[in-house]
Amino acid sequence: MRVEKEAGGKLVVWSGCPAETEELGKVLGGILQPGDLFFLSGDLGSGKTLFVRGVTLGLGSAEMATSPTFALIHRYEGELPLYHLDLYRLAGPEELAPLALDEIMEEEAAFMIEWGAPVKADWAAPYMEVVFARGEAEEERILTFQPAGERYQRINHALWLALHECTNNEDVNGECGC
Repeated sequence: MRVEKEAGGKLVVWSGCPAETEELGKVLGGILQPGDLFFLSGDLGSGKTLFVRGVTLGLGSAEMATSPTFALIHRYEGELPLYHLDLYRLAGPEELAPLALDEIMEEEAAFMIEWGAPVKADWAAPYMEVVFARGEAEEERILTFQPAGERYQRINHALWLALHECTNNEDVNGECGC
């Protein structure tokens, strides 16, 4: 795994394989606090749900995260509850009312929202945008963590430190194996 800090607190992580994407999520799961909100964007099959599966592992959940595309919302119990939403099938913000997102967001939980464009514009709360892109190699993924708010800049720093530790205190751009 390779990681770089960029201007504005942005963090870019190159994952060489699915195991690294899941491990990245696991590391993040150990950092999350109640109210943390992440919007995940990227093409279908770019690793969003795999990443969330890692987050649930990092939170100590006994459940394996799966795609909530048809259920729209999954809740995972762990040291900190995690809501995983997939809003891909929603045509627009008007379809959000039955989901009672305002009530859910009041819970002491963390939130990962895939395809969250219909709700992101309506929430003034700070959040982290994680953009998933395919790399040059077939299984390589490039995850860009774009913080919106001080809390998320701190998360990026903590994630950078944890990933630096993963590289056995070598150069931060070193690699962890798949």
